[in-house]
Amino acid sequence: MSRLLLAIVASGTVTLSGLAGAQVHPADRALLAQTNLFSTVPEQFHARLTVNRTDWLRPLQAEMWRGGRDRMLARVLDPRQAGRFLLQMGAEHYLIAPGARQPVKLGAGVGAAGAVSFEQLLGLDVERDFDIERAEGSGRIVTFHLVARPDTAAARATPRARWVVDRTRRLPLRVDIVLADGRTARVVEFADFLPGRDRVPSRLVLKDVLRGGPPAIVEIVAFEATPVPDGLFSLTDPAGRAQLPPAEKPR
Repeated sequence: MSRLLLAIVASGTVTLSGLAGAQVHPADRALLAQTNLFSTVPEQFHARLTVNRTDWLRPLQAEMWRGGRDRMLARVLDPRQAGRFLLQMGAEHYLIAPGARQPVKLGAGVGAAGAVSFEQLLGLDVERDFDIERAEGSGRIVTFHLVARPDTAAARATPRARWVVDRTRRLPLRVDIVLADGRTARVVEFADFLPGRDRVPSRLVLKDVLRGGPPAIVEIVAFEATPVPDGLFSLTDPAGRAQLPPAEKPR
């Protein structure tokens, strides 16, 4: 799976509220909660998506299952990748490969770097995993400067973030992933949302600031809120995943 991409630094802004904690204005907290995709997207769903870049020969086709707030499973829809999955369980990410005796635990930051990253599609859990350092406004645009809370899933891969929202539409526009040293590593732009759904992204632009290269475009081509079997997320029993329909050859 490919890596992410770009950086946008807000300028000409006016400070709305101060440091994290009780000093944050209640209206700012409410706006952050209303734009938190992690909580507004259904807790269980199945989605199909395509990922493309101008330097790729063909788009990457994938599908994803969410089985609760902290369980995600993804696979590339290509027979050559049969039996290979990326699994998130809480703060941990695992690679499940065919023939392997057990899943391989992946290092910090892998989940936020993949082309079909969970964090990119749903956004960060900006309420549970982050404190508001400050909020800045410029017209209808509000930028939340966030600091990851210790011992959370976000603290390992996303020490800091900028969550940029449209206060009028009550929608997120962009999230900047910021490293501990202050550098912007990646940017995810929420370009469009599914009609008839409450804040479910349908098109995202993923940019890798540190590595450069063309942005990756993610299109959600199918989305269904549906119960997802627990067996898909087992680390010890592959039977649930074995029942999934085989991946079709991309057209």
